[in-house]
Amino acid sequence: MNENVQKYGLVILTVIVFGIISYIIISGMTAFSGPAGEESDVPDSVVIIRKYGNFSQDDYNIYEVMPEAINLSRAELSEYMGLEGGPLVGYGLYYEGYIEVWWDKDIPVNESTMDRIYSVWNKNGKLAGAEDIPVVFSLSSKYEGD
Repeated sequence: MNENVQKYGLVILTVIVFGIISYIIISGMTAFSGPAGEESDVPDSVVIIRKYGNFSQDDYNIYEVMPEAINLSRAELSEYMGLEGGPLVGYGLYYEGYIEVWWDKDIPVNESTMDRIYSVWNKNGKLAGAEDIPVVFSLSSKYEGD
């Protein structure tokens, strides 16, 4: 038991911290900032670009597999992040049991790039214990900071 706590403790803590930071960023991007009736750049709903994988969670525990898949994928996905000139704003574990990947709405969607990104998730998902790991790509505004 103690080995599992040590093994997964850092992964779970990382996912929790990343989730909190993602929530703060997304809350800031979607916060209402003008008087009633004023137009806003923020869309009313999430625009899903594409879904990959198997969304059935019968074969694995999402709270063990998903954080491990995220941790294993972090280094390989860094080249696709906006700070490196890539199209991704971020990614994280969605409460319904899939990984949500946020694509910068100002960068044209490229399906072959999404396929390459999903192949990273799928490979590391298999290592973590999930065949055809579920991933959803959606459009997002780029976080510019305060």
